Amino acid sequence: MRDYDELGTKQEWVPHLMYFHPRNTANKTVSTDDRGLRATTSIQDSRPTALLIGSSAVFGIGATSDAATISSRLNELTKLNWLNFGGRAFNSTQEVLLVQLANIKKVAGPLVILSGVNNLIRALMPGSYSSMYGAFFQQSLFEKQMAIAAVGNRELSRMLFAGVRAKFGLTKKSIATAQTKLAKAASYATMLTVFERDCEYLQMIAKNSGTTSSFVLQPFAPWLNKTLATQEKQLFALLDQEADGFLLVLREIAEYRDQYDKDLRAICSKVGMKYLNLNEAPELQQPDWLFVDRVHLTDNGYDAVARLLVRDLAL
Repeated sequence: MRDYDELGTKQEWVPHLMYFHPRNTANKTVSTDDRGLRATTSIQDSRPTALLIGSSAVFGIGATSDAATISSRLNELTKLNWLNFGGRAFNSTQEVLLVQLANIKKVAGPLVILSGVNNLIRALMPGSYSSMYGAFFQQSLFEKQMAIAAVGNRELSRMLFAGVRAKFGLTKKSIATAQTKLAKAASYATMLTVFERDCEYLQMIAKNSGTTSSFVLQPFAPWLNKTLATQEKQLFALLDQEADGFLLVLREIAEYRDQYDKDLRAICSKVGMKYLNLNEAPELQQPDWLFVDRVHLTDNGYDAVARLLVRDLAL
């Protein structure tokens, strides 16, 4: 995890995606190619290309080597070459953009999207969102930096907002409370709309390539009926000490489990994409050490996910 933290401090600010992994890096645990994509092992030139798309779990945070990621394990378990299209802290739109920018000329194998948690987390967090752009991580930093060049406009906005408050007798506290109550439902609905658009795009790529696409809701510890291993209990406790404010978001995410599954399943059915919820898999509910945190897995966890994908998606 120190290696992954170090890699994170070297992220690059890039067009369109906002940020991405540094290029051509390597340490004992993780390496990237000249585009910043995670290196994948066991590639054989004669095999058809398949894409594993998603966020940091696809990238493989927690894997002890490139060979232990899901994509590399799939290369060993199937007769396909799986490319790792995982982006750390990406939402579904950034995942789609990464595929588009890579411009893979021929994809004969399936497209599998293993994701879902980042969209929901970001939708429940404070901050702005858009029906076109959705909401993304580090958004407040981006907006702050972009606003530096528009001081005059910011001052005008402050004046106008102050006038509205005075006219309607609203205090800053009451406005913030109202925004919180209204924004979460609206942000969640907008997130689903954006997710549907992103799924439609990937399904279009699959159809044009004569192959299939599947969305897999990634395993998330609070959604699993899992007896935690001793290591998981200790790690989660340490992480909770560092992120007190995030515990509220975690509780909300747990409450959304059934509704989110229902909504994603309906969207995938609508766009013609296969759907799989790995949080229902008994293999991931065993008291084994599978998680390094609530989202990312150990080598054994990633191996279990790869085997479930092969079995349940008939890869």
